[in-house]
Amino acid sequence: MSTAVPVTTDTLPSNVPKFDIKGTNWAIFSLRFQVAVEAKELWRFFDGSCPRPASPVSATEVTALEKWRKNENLAKHLLTQRIPDSTALRIRNFDSVASMWAEIVREYTEK
Repeated sequence: MSTAVPVTTDTLPSNVPKFDIKGTNWAIFSLRFQVAVEAKELWRFFDGSCPRPASPVSATEVTALEKWRKNENLAKHLLTQRIPDSTALRIRNFDSVASMWAEIVREYTEK
């Protein structure tokens, strides 16, 4: 008899390293981070393929927007778990996790 292992959606696995402020571990961090977030089915929030739904009119649209906000907030939470505090403070006012991630990618792929 096998037992199901519970999947925790609000934390990253221990093999995703804390991102070094100098970016020295960017390659392995970005790989493991993406794989972990894909496993949680949230990567589309990072790559921009799941934009914010339009302003809701119907109850169904309200529910869809609430679900989107919950997942967007979870994605932001996952991102800020493993980035330096200074980076988190710098991107905190970006309007989406996709724009936050794009800024981090831009900065550390230019180094």
